[in-house]
Amino acid sequence: MDNLQSSRQSIMRVNRQREPSTPRSRRPPLSCAPCRRRKVKCDRRQPCNQCISHNMADLCYYQNKERMRVSSHLLPRPAADISNSPASDSNPPMAATNLHRGKEATTPPDYVASGSAESLTRTIQSLTHSSFHGSERGTRHFGRSHWALTMDMFPDLKAHLEEYHRVKKQQTESTFSEYLVMKSVKKKMRMTARYHTKIQPTLYPPVLETLIPDDRTVADQLVDLYFSTFETTFRILHVPQFLEEYNDHWQPDNHGPMSTGCGDIFAAKLLSLMACATCLVDTAVSGEDSQSLNEKAKSWIGAVVSWVKTLTSRARLTLDVIQVKCLLLLARQAVGHEGDLAWLAAGSLVRDAITIGLHRDPSHFKGLSPYWGEIRRRLWLTIIELDLQAALGTGAPVTLSEDEYDCAPPSNIDDEDLLMDSPVAPTPKPITVLTRTAFQASLAQTMGVRINIAKAVNRVRLTLSYQQILDLSEMLTTQLAKGHPALIGDDSCETDNRRCRLAFRQSLFLFLIYRCLLTLHRPFFLSLAETRNETYAFSRQMCVQASLALLAPLEISSDHLYRGPDKEQGTVCPYLLRLRGGMFRDEFFHAAATLCFELRLQAKDKPLLPLPGSVQGFMDKTTSYQRTALFHNVENAIRYFESKVRKEKQACKAFMLLHMVFNSAQSQMPSSNSENRASSGTHSESFDLNDACPRAARRCRELLLADGGLLYLQEAEGWLSSSGGFPSINQEDPDQHQTSSRTMRTRSMVTTEEASHDAPTTESIPDLADELPFDWDIFLDPMAIYPTGEVWPVVDPLL
Repeated sequence: MDNLQSSRQSIMRVNRQREPSTPRSRRPPLSCAPCRRRKVKCDRRQPCNQCISHNMADLCYYQNKERMRVSSHLLPRPAADISNSPASDSNPPMAATNLHRGKEATTPPDYVASGSAESLTRTIQSLTHSSFHGSERGTRHFGRSHWALTMDMFPDLKAHLEEYHRVKKQQTESTFSEYLVMKSVKKKMRMTARYHTKIQPTLYPPVLETLIPDDRTVADQLVDLYFSTFETTFRILHVPQFLEEYNDHWQPDNHGPMSTGCGDIFAAKLLSLMACATCLVDTAVSGEDSQSLNEKAKSWIGAVVSWVKTLTSRARLTLDVIQVKCLLLLARQAVGHEGDLAWLAAGSLVRDAITIGLHRDPSHFKGLSPYWGEIRRRLWLTIIELDLQAALGTGAPVTLSEDEYDCAPPSNIDDEDLLMDSPVAPTPKPITVLTRTAFQASLAQTMGVRINIAKAVNRVRLTLSYQQILDLSEMLTTQLAKGHPALIGDDSCETDNRRCRLAFRQSLFLFLIYRCLLTLHRPFFLSLAETRNETYAFSRQMCVQASLALLAPLEISSDHLYRGPDKEQGTVCPYLLRLRGGMFRDEFFHAAATLCFELRLQAKDKPLLPLPGSVQGFMDKTTSYQRTALFHNVENAIRYFESKVRKEKQACKAFMLLHMVFNSAQSQMPSSNSENRASSGTHSESFDLNDACPRAARRCRELLLADGGLLYLQEAEGWLSSSGGFPSINQEDPDQHQTSSRTMRTRSMVTTEEASHDAPTTESIPDLADELPFDWDIFLDPMAIYPTGEVWPVVDPLL
């Protein structure tokens, strides 16, 4: 027993138990959490190269920030230390990422490996501070590709707008009196137009077939315009199949008392595509009033939207309904009918397409014929293209990445070769052969790089280095050169008639590419407002060149737009400039504002000293010619928006803001340059913004009252004076509404001189705050870069 006891004591002395109160300290991790999970080597930077190469820069975080190896000469120190925050490796990545972003928002990633990287990256990241607008429930966020960020680069304009929002509710006379009068006139005219485009409310949605024009000549013209323009770019329909149904609709058997009609699906497609083409009609040749066509288009769009709402959720998940939604989205962009909210509709459309499997290649579905496989490929590419363009316009992220779908691009074949009953797919033609699908096939080559550009620019943190930005730019321009020669401007071998018919496709193709180039380089270009470092000189050059290229159609078609349409060219060659809203309007405005920002930079640039023996006068003239070209293009854009305000009663915001930033750029120019512009025949007057705002508002009011606008105003004032508000269409006689709608077609006969002579005075325009709905002040304020109300209008879940 004694031996056993002594053995136990010996064992206890050898294997002593640790004190539970002194746990062993664990070696802190040095790698980031994603590299530790994947068991790869980490360079301990923020973000590390492993995470950047795997497109996981936003998920790169460290458990212990003090152990993180950061380039101290590139990154500024954070304002607060979070090393004691309770973040462990067991926390989910998103929670740790949010913690990292919340405390280190002032620490931008490594963009360029230069000595001035700290100041430059801080400037790029600070551009996102201008993205947040509004307060409480009425907030709005604009990404880096939205034009509101460019407007913030004009300090005098920003101060002027802040002053406007401060004094606009005061009753005293101010600098904004002229503008407030114009704003009230515009509200009345828009309410009148909105009233006349309403559809008669019934217990059931309107029968779409009854809205198809009785005159086949009008329908034929709109259908031909659509198939010669939009359907050669965004492929949605199969032309022979649709034309067969279209011809069947006009057969006498389909209009008798025993006929069943053409069907709602066909009627919805027909009304939607006709709405797309209304803005392209040459009114001088067709005899149709543009304002009347615009009202018809909005009525057709509203009717089709009401019909889609009546379908069940499962009934909407068909190719036919998705084609209708694509046409509706395109129509709203072309007509300018709530085109600013296109991103919401595009995202919903992408989810519908994914639900029925359009994002997967048709080869995965057994039993699909070559015809339906090609239709699905065309439709999918159109959907992601519409989503991409809507995201760029809103400054929002793209719905999908390139690796989230495997649907192959469509083949370069004509519709006549694609037969529904054929079991064999037709042989695709080379990209150099121009077909109806050549535009989409050429655009598909750039889809991947353009999606990457949109995602990189509009993400929360721009983590790409400047060298990667340059690589993306080179990839896009290289893919552009591989497109069809007729689409990139190399149409020297084409005849004049064929070149004219290709003008719409060519202008739209270059528009989409140049828009993406501007989106990529503009954040770096705008950073030059705070720093004069020339690291981003290439981005400055690309922004100027791409903006000039976007505005080039204004110079080519200036005579056609402002001096009356040419009899032959007006019908054969409808230019991209006739499209009224959405991306087609905002991007022209954004390009002109970019040139105004370049003019401000040139005014601050240090002049280059001439070398000994050089001719000083020649260098001065070269600089003057370049600036004159920039001024000339901006003036073309102002005249373009003047034409839109006069004819379409739209684009007041673009006209006002562009007029003001143009004056801001002019005020920065030296006096010698103003003399040179005067001698060259360009506009040389420049005003302070306190003077430019009333002049622009007065001019905008004159344009609104011209070409029949005065009758809109008189009708609105008659309603307000008699009943104190606009009449309700629910209580009005339908015959009276139809008579009033027919009366609206004659409004264009009122001349500009009559409108200016009978223009109401300031005292005759009462305040409409009580009569107007809450959302009109949000969307019709030309000087409001962002909404100021606290309540947002209810958005249609479909569009």
